[in-house]
Amino acid sequence: MSSRDNDRGIPSPELVISGFARPAQGKLAELTAAHTFVSEGPADDFTSWFEKPLKGEGPESPQWIRSHELDRDGSGYSTKLWFDRRSDTVRF
Repeated sequence: MSSRDNDRGIPSPELVISGFARPAQGKLAELTAAHTFVSEGPADDFTSWFEKPLKGEGPESPQWIRSHELDRDGSGYSTKLWFDRRSDTVRF
């Protein structure tokens, strides 16, 4: 879902992309072995107007973990990633 998926008729001043992905088999285990992770869930549950269609579409009862090492913040762009090991799902 993207903030530019504009169903409200109001242009968005910035592009925000949210969704779920499943990395290739074994990739999440590789990432968790190579980086420091903490138990930390997203601050919201897809509450913005353009994310509402994603609500309830992710894994059931996720146990999100996050590595601040994998997040990117620079040049005016940022990335925040949460991982659920049980379902091999990434939320971005």
